[in-house]
Parts: sequence; structure tokens; C-alpha cells
Amino acid sequence: MIGKLRNALRQLRWKLTLSYTAVAVGTLLIMLLVLAVLVFSTILIPGNVLAPELWITTTNEQVAPIFRGLLAASPPDLVQMGAILEGIDQLGTTITSREFIQIGQIQVNVRATADVDLVVVGPDGSLLATSGRGLVPLEAYGKPFDPAEGPGLAGPLQAALAGETDPERLLATIQPDEEYIAAVPILGAGRTEGEVLGALVVRLSSVPTRRDLVSHALTVAARTLLVFVLGAGVVGGLFGSLTAEGMVSRIGRLWAATEAWSRGEFSRLVHDPSGDEISQLAGRLNFMAVQLKNLLRERQQMAVAEERNRLARDLHDSAKQQALAASFQLGTAITLLDSDPQAARKHLLEADNLVDTVRQELTDLIHELRPPTERRDLNETISEYALEWSHQNDVRAEVAVQVAVALPLETERTIYRIVQEALANIARHSRATRVTVILDQDAGAVTLRVTDNGIGFDTEAQYGGMGLHSMRERAESLKGALNIQSGSGHGTIISLTFPID
Repeated sequence: MIGKLRNALRQLRWKLTLSYTAVAVGTLLIMLLVLAVLVFSTILIPGNVLAPELWITTTNEQVAPIFRGLLAASPPDLVQMGAILEGIDQLGTTITSREFIQIGQIQVNVRATADVDLVVVGPDGSLLATSGRGLVPLEAYGKPFDPAEGPGLAGPLQAALAGETDPERLLATIQPDEEYIAAVPILGAGRTEGEVLGALVVRLSSVPTRRDLVSHALTVAARTLLVFVLGAGVVGGLFGSLTAEGMVSRIGRLWAATEAWSRGEFSRLVHDPSGDEISQLAGRLNFMAVQLKNLLRERQQMAVAEERNRLARDLHDSAKQQALAASFQLGTAITLLDSDPQAARKHLLEADNLVDTVRQELTDLIHELRPPTERRDLNETISEYALEWSHQNDVRAEVAVQVAVALPLETERTIYRIVQEALANIARHSRATRVTVILDQDAGAVTLRVTDNGIGFDTEAQYGGMGLHSMRERAESLKGALNIQSGSGHGTIISLTFPID
């Protein structure tokens, strides 16, 4: 099971799908964290917002007037005050509010809230109303309010009931930047201006400040992590799967085309007009396929030309030479037919043998175009041919052939053709009476030497026949070197040396 899963994950389709999923999840998480930081950095309370002067002033201006009229009534409207405080307790207390983003008609606002407990105390210090049960129990209503209910409240409450407005005396810090308590006097207006109608006790806790920026952002990210991961995973997975499907399909077309090219079907090309890197690769592969098709066609034409040249050399070095020798024998027989019939008969027999040899040579050439069915020993083949040539041309031949290693069939044929051509040239041009053929082997090389005592020739002169040119081509095919040494009246030495494995 694990092996199948590992093999599946190695496929390009699943690699792309997983990579898109990881990118989508990671991107959304980063965006979420950045968004949380931006939101909290906008709505969190800066340090100067909690300054005593600002807080007391804000409470006097925005909160105290709500209760001024209720406390000035006789008796004070306690029911209305309780309803107001209950509403504040249910809705929560907004410390800061910002317009964060607007999309069309949709306006997104973000606000920071804190836990606030409000207590209204009468001018005689009795408890009139409270927003919750954070400071006082229910049974304390109508009784004197105990300042000990709030740490550090005694001094600020006493100052507030005395009509004190100095913010430093009205505020007490329970925990810096986190929890505060204050007592703000509610002063009368109009006919009761300056009269202390009561005091408003405010306890502020769980204040979101910049110091809590990272923790608040991480809290929001952690709460929404699962939703975002699932959503991003589904979206990234679908997008990755669709993208991978298209890419794998395109690569599949490349694979199918190259598979066809491997079978020699170069007419099949890849059509990919997308213009990206895969499309450019497809274009280059198409160009390569066309080039390979042209190259194979050229190589085929070259192979045909080379085979024609080889057959021309073989015909020149074998059948043509034997036919020429037969022609010489027939000419001699015709000349001697009237004067010496017995000698003429002998030459006719030689001509018949040569014609039979021509037939055998042509048969061998035909067989070369088919897979070989049998193979003769090179030493024996060259020795027999040299002795037969000696008998036909009345030239003494000494043969020393000794190659111990097994040479490739084409190499043996090439050596044999060079020997044929060399002996044919001697018979036609040299007027030699003795010929030596030596084929020997030493470490890593084979050497062929054909020597005659004929009249020689000028090696620098130009000749119209194919003989020497054919021998040089055959030597090059063996990666060897053909050397010809000759001079007028000094005979000729033809030597071939080529490497063997």
C-alpha cells in the first residue's frame, strides 16, 4: 500500500496537485495572518488612549450626561438607569471603531471591545444601578456602596462624590495596560449646576492593546485555521488537478510522438499552440523529427551509393579481371589455332576455367547481397587464389599467409579483393616472373605485402583505371594505410597495414 502511494506521488499529476494545494494553503494562511495584523493594528488601543486625562474627559462628555437627567429627577429614575446599564451589558462596550474596507455598498467596520462594569452611586454613597454582577451582588441595591468591591476604588470614589474633577485622583490602575477602575462625578446642569448628583464607577478590563497584537492575531488565525485550510486545500487541489491534467495530457502527446519517431514514423508531429515552454519544446522536437527524417533519407541515399561503389569495385577487382584474363587466353588460342592446335587447346581450356571463375565470382557477389551461409578460411582462400593465378599467368608465386585471429567477414573480403586487384595489375602491367604474397599478423595489426620483380611504374603519375583507387578505398575502410613503392626497372611493393582488436 505504501509502495503504491509512493509511486503515485512520483507522478507529475500528483506532484503538481500537491504543490498547488500547498501553495494555496500557505498563501491563504499568510494572507490571514497579515490581515489579522492589519486589523488589530488598526483597532487596538494605543497607549495614550488610556491616559487618565483622556479617559476621564471622555467619560464626562459621553457617559455622564446619559445619567444626569435621571439622577436630577425626584426621585431618581432607577428603572430607566437599570435598563440603560442592562443594554450596555448586553451589547458590549466599544473602545475603538474603524471603517476597515468598503466593497460597493458593503461597508466592513471593525471595532475593539473591552469588558466594562458600570455602577451608579447616589450622592449619599448608596448603590443605585449596576450593569452586571462584576462588582456588587444583587442584594446590595439601595444599600451604601462599599468601595472595597473594587481594588483602589476608595480614593477615586470619595473624590468623585466630593465633586473632584482632577483625573489623577479619579483613576486607579489595577493592572497596567489591562485593567483600570475609576469614579467620575455626575454634576448637575441648569438649576442644579455644580451639584454632585452622584458618581459613575467604571471598571475596564481585558483591554486590547498593541502589546497583545501578536497573540490576538494568532488567536484569530488559529480559530479560522481549519476553515481556511479546508477551503484552500479544496480550491488548490481542484486547480492543481485541472492544471496537472492539462499538462500531463500535453506531455502525453509529446511521449506518443516520440514513440512514433522511435518506430520511424516521422510524419507524426506535435501540435501545441499554447506558446509556453512545453510548446517551444514541442516545436524543437518537431524540427528535430524533420531533420532526422531528412538525415535518414540522405543516409539511405548514401548507403545506396556506397553499395553501388562497392559492387563496382568488386566487379572490377574480380569478374572483370577474370573476364580479361579469359579474353587473353582466347586471343592466344585463336593465334595458335592453325600453327599449334595443341597449344591452342590448352589456352581454350584455361579460358574455360576463367569463364567458370567469372561465373563463380558473380555468384559470390550475388551471395554477398544475402546473409552468408558458410565461411572459408582466409589463409586457404588467398593461398588457393594465388596459386591458381600463378598457373593461369605463368608467373611463379610464393605465398606465406598466416593469420591466427578470427577477422570479421567484411575485413576478410576486403583483404581478398586487394590481393585480387594487386595480382591483376601485375598480370596486366608488370611483366613480372616472380610474385610474393605475405599476409602476417603481429601485436594489434595485420600486414599484407605483395611484391613483384616487374618493370615497375611511376607512382607520381596519373592513371585512368580504378585499380589503385579501389585498393586505397578498401584500405581506408579498414582504417589502415596503403603504401606503394615502385620505380622503373625496380619492381613494385604494395603493403597494407591495419589495426585489429
